[in-house]
Amino acid sequence: MTRRVPEAVATPESVEEVASLVRRAARDGIRLALRGGGHSQGGRSLTDRGVVLDTTGLDRVQPAGPEVVRAQGGARWGAVVDALNGARRLPPVLVDIGEATVGGTLSAGGIGTSSHRYGAQVEQVEQLEVVTGTGDRIRCSPTRNAGLFDAVRGGQGQFGIITEAWIRLRPAGKRFRQYELHYHDFDRFADDLENMVEADRFDHLRAELRHRENLIVLLAAIEYDEEFDDGRVLDALGHDEHVYTRDTASVGRAGMYPSWGFSWLHYHPWRDWMLPWETLRRLLIEPLLDPASTPHRPWGWVGLYPIGRGEIEAPLFMRPPGERVISYSVLAVLGEFQYDQAAELVKELEGIDRTLVGLGGKSYLSGGVGYGPEQWAEHYGDMLEQGLRWKREFDPEQVFHRADTPFGGSPPASGPRA
Repeated sequence: MTRRVPEAVATPESVEEVASLVRRAARDGIRLALRGGGHSQGGRSLTDRGVVLDTTGLDRVQPAGPEVVRAQGGARWGAVVDALNGARRLPPVLVDIGEATVGGTLSAGGIGTSSHRYGAQVEQVEQLEVVTGTGDRIRCSPTRNAGLFDAVRGGQGQFGIITEAWIRLRPAGKRFRQYELHYHDFDRFADDLENMVEADRFDHLRAELRHRENLIVLLAAIEYDEEFDDGRVLDALGHDEHVYTRDTASVGRAGMYPSWGFSWLHYHPWRDWMLPWETLRRLLIEPLLDPASTPHRPWGWVGLYPIGRGEIEAPLFMRPPGERVISYSVLAVLGEFQYDQAAELVKELEGIDRTLVGLGGKSYLSGGVGYGPEQWAEHYGDMLEQGLRWKREFDPEQVFHRADTPFGGSPPASGPRA
């Protein structure tokens, strides 16, 4: 939906190549746009006045003992899961798209079906290696270069390139068992979801709102080792129908959508928000978006993920206060001849953004959101000034400048060619 043609595309295959490219860019006034799996929206990984730096050549994944895996920033999450096959260990939170990269989702936040228990991916890293805007390779953690550690987690790639992450692991079950539960009574669903999260009843939770059908579809899953009683797992829940049970030994990839669901031939207008838990029932009963604006399923999707663990310790990952919040997402898939409809939906999503922010919500920055200075000040609050200080410290030449982010001033009208 956004077309920009860079002067060049760089495809480094080592961290030192990345550092060398950044040093040259800083010296020559060249802007870099970072691209991992290409799943951010709004043209975030494109530029028409510099170089796109494709990180997918940095794809090494290796275990670092039983409790940690080392993954380079361009490694895809599906590859991380595959590298751990047989280890009975997985990252606490996996995103839904296996083609998304480690550095990409850590730069946004990283949420998934286990976030009700573990929060966001940015909380699950022990340390990072980062190439800053000066081309320096720096290790950082909560106790070592902590300012850089805080800046790059959820920092939208504006302070440095995450070239490697040490990711904590959790025990994983031998098998994954998922139940599709249908609800027509939205209050009953809200009661069940609150109880499931409070009791930590399921390992994975994801819900879809189908307002056209007056239906909520809940996918609730457990990881397990031994056989068990489905009736006991589902006991006392208020669903109207248990549609099917899915069971697989592919525990890590079970919650990931297939790659063919995101064809480059299609338009994918979407937005994500984090909302106070208290807004859950309003989100269920009051469609914020006219159902006619989105295509019928499976080409239109409105989803909910419960997010737990209280405050997330990544200061640029903005979320409402409280022990739990709700992730609310709208995604549409439109054909190559439906650009006008896709563009209109983008405008409508920008409109409901104001409603959701008014309810105490925060945009989840999975890509460009069309914000201007006032909206960014509202989004970041007191952290905006800190972000600007980090920008001056870690990217003084604004190598990673983006017009649609709040950090840094306006770039020159034209600079040296790449």
